[in-house]
Amino acid sequence: MKKILIYVVPILFICLTGCSDKWEAHFGNNDANSQLNLFEIISSSSDYSSFADLLEKSGYAESLKASKNYTVLIPTNEAINAAQTQYNFNDTAVVRSFVGYHIINSIYSVNDNTDTIKAQNFRNKYVEFTRGSFDGIQPKSKNLTASNGLYHVIGQSLQPLNNIYSLVKLEFAGTKQVQAIESFDTAYIENDQTYYKTSPVWVSDVRRNMTTENRKYTYFVIDDAAFDAEFNKLYPYFKTNYEEGNTHRPDSTTTFFAKKFLLRDFIVEGDLLETELSQELTSISGTKFKIPSGSVISRHKASNGVVYRVHSIDVELVNQIKEKIVFGVNPIGYKQTDKRGNTYFRDKRDTIGNLYKDIEIHGHNVTAFYVKYRATAMNVNRYKVYGRAIMGLPGDPQTAVFTQYVHFLNPALVAPNEVDLYKKSVVNHLGSTDTRFTFGVNVLNHNEVYLGEVTQNQYGNLPLLVMSNGTGPIILEYLRFVPIIQ
Repeated sequence: MKKILIYVVPILFICLTGCSDKWEAHFGNNDANSQLNLFEIISSSSDYSSFADLLEKSGYAESLKASKNYTVLIPTNEAINAAQTQYNFNDTAVVRSFVGYHIINSIYSVNDNTDTIKAQNFRNKYVEFTRGSFDGIQPKSKNLTASNGLYHVIGQSLQPLNNIYSLVKLEFAGTKQVQAIESFDTAYIENDQTYYKTSPVWVSDVRRNMTTENRKYTYFVIDDAAFDAEFNKLYPYFKTNYEEGNTHRPDSTTTFFAKKFLLRDFIVEGDLLETELSQELTSISGTKFKIPSGSVISRHKASNGVVYRVHSIDVELVNQIKEKIVFGVNPIGYKQTDKRGNTYFRDKRDTIGNLYKDIEIHGHNVTAFYVKYRATAMNVNRYKVYGRAIMGLPGDPQTAVFTQYVHFLNPALVAPNEVDLYKKSVVNHLGSTDTRFTFGVNVLNHNEVYLGEVTQNQYGNLPLLVMSNGTGPIILEYLRFVPIIQ
């Protein structure tokens, strides 16, 4: 079952001086308090005295005196008394977090008939207004007006939730999976200088999704034995030449890449119910996997989704080591830079009607002219390589069959000329050992052409050239690298 999240722009009513349009006219409330601001309402009522005291301690009181419009969820005195057993209100940071969770930017009314509206509070978290409730809490009174906003009275305080990142570190700190997460955020000191292992790639690929508040995710924490098995399965495919424990490039070791890649596979977009876990899931990295029947141990709600503690996940290597594509329109360099007038980046439609983009270099008059590309994040593995290049469509200056070549960088070679470095051994389309692929381009051929096999010996980039035959043309839509998993 899918949850439908409807994002509604908060309603903001603006009146000029002397405008007779009152808040109560919009929300049907004729409370005399509507002439008071939110701070005055909270501080003047004995029913809210406990929250008023916390409001003063939090430093947010001045905000509720201002003319900007807010929505406040006011816990009753009984609700605050109950909350004191869970929170240390002698700690200013705790008070500020607690109070800020109940104050929402802009105006949000509550409606029993609407689906979920996510309202951002002062703590940059989101309170869900769902069919008349706030994070599942039903109000005692609702849609009450003040001169600078709305307030709702609740008999149970909202419970600030940790995001997924904080929750798993708190609840499952002893697991190997969380220890792996924490290893990306540690620091070490060398020669009186502090170095951080945290990598921007780790943050963008994994941690940001665990901490982002305006979207929902489902996260899985697995048993130690299962985590070790998954890590050991992936480790050979991320082999680098950097030694483990390297203090200056900790983000370049085999362990770093294998852990980072594996940890992406535990995050799924959406706030999934337990009944939805029986279907095939797709992680944020595009990996398909399943949760084995009976694997769920517990469920934990987070501010940005849900965390499931499970025994294991069922994921096949063929779904983890993925194909790579290099697009012709994304070159990183050329043999020489004075042929821009002969280089065309084209948006075309093939004879079947499909749109595509490619590069064509024509009439350059340079023998063995080449374009440089880079296949990125290539695993240690053998790949079958396919290419697509379409020529002979209306307006194309090239109408005759031609040949071009694909060369790969051999990092072991040393040569004065750049082109001589690109002689990596490959297996060509005929099954023979060679130092290049022959890429024949036929008129109006929309199919991929099988070029051969290339082996990546360490995790990372695979630089390559697409080279003309003599002074002939170059046309390329893409090269596709398909991993051979055995």
